[in-house]
Amino acid sequence: MPLTQASEKLARRTITDLGPEAIRILLVDDNVRHAQLLAETMGDVGVAYSGAQPYSLTHVTHLDEGMELLTRKDFDVVLLDLSLPEAPGLDALMHLRERFESVPLIALTARGEDELANLALQAGAQDFLQKGNITGDLLARTIRSAVHISSLQAALRSLSFIDGLTALYNRRGFLTLAEPHIKRAQRAKGQFLLCAADVTDLKQINTVGGYDEGDAVLRAVADILKRSFRDSDLLARLEGGTFAALAVDATSDKGPIIATRLQYNVQEYNNRTIRNYELKVVLAFVEFDPSGSIEDLLAKAVLESHGGKRRRSSGKRYRGLE
Repeated sequence: MPLTQASEKLARRTITDLGPEAIRILLVDDNVRHAQLLAETMGDVGVAYSGAQPYSLTHVTHLDEGMELLTRKDFDVVLLDLSLPEAPGLDALMHLRERFESVPLIALTARGEDELANLALQAGAQDFLQKGNITGDLLARTIRSAVHISSLQAALRSLSFIDGLTALYNRRGFLTLAEPHIKRAQRAKGQFLLCAADVTDLKQINTVGGYDEGDAVLRAVADILKRSFRDSDLLARLEGGTFAALAVDATSDKGPIIATRLQYNVQEYNNRTIRNYELKVVLAFVEFDPSGSIEDLLAKAVLESHGGKRRRSSGKRYRGLE
């Protein structure tokens, strides 16, 4: 069972002066004595430094316990021992980074393991601490710095991954966030469905209604996609009137269901008010292919959706929403 311990000294001070919420720390270390010393050091921080932020420490002795907790609870930072018997060296760090990329991680090393500490930084750790040489000042600064840097990185990723018009992911964000899904599917023989959605005659809408109307249509399509897909699915506007969606754990038999749902939402949009145009969206689906990259799958789906638009404009029968 995991041992949860909050600093009583810091808790009392926080209650009296209404200070900030405690930083939630997950310690993964098989040495119980070291965990107790670390908890005592955290308690001393509040006594020595006025205005120090309180900590809430959760300690587990095995990596699988830590992984299970991270799936159920939110933590601000992970302190990870790099000498766990079941995952020595960088093994534990790599496992955590693969599944919980956004959680800041501080590696705990033994004396004389400078090379391992440097490798940990290269592998994605925000910082490292040397066991037996951790003071209250050093601990406080390291944790605050790791959390702050991680927050800045998350903010920058968000800004660079989000489409400013629709608030969906942009192409970069979609490809970056879809990559773990394809890796997991390759490793565990999983599956997903990639969908490209293309707005028909967007140029004509811009001409008839102006670019403000065209932007409103794109925002409406983003909303239609949100209502047509699940919260767990990835949605993006790639460029112009081309959108993409990754339906997690879905197979080709889910395509018609998604298409019908989207078609209903498009029709609902068209029925709201009288316009000089009718919104039409062409869909194309591509199943997961273990031999291809996410870029290849996306390019194939987009090409098929664009082909659907051309076939419709030439008068040939094409049911792009099936």
